[in-house]
Amino acid sequence: MSNRKETVLNVQGMTCRNCVHHVDEALRGVAGVAEVDVRLQEGKALVRHDAGTTTDALLAALDDAGYDATVA
Repeated sequence: MSNRKETVLNVQGMTCRNCVHHVDEALRGVAGVAEVDVRLQEGKALVRHDAGTTTDALLAALDDAGYDATVA
């Protein structure tokens, strides 16, 4: 069993449920991501992932999907 971490990201530019879907899909595409909870109203995404998954990889996936994000 691998070590799990939780990372909270502030996501800019989400305006609708379709955005939530895109953010969720982008984050789930990162190796080691186990669970994603995107909250439109809060502009946040909670990501549970393997300890080896870097925040840089999460941020890069969102950037590739067209969203600006920072670690909360």
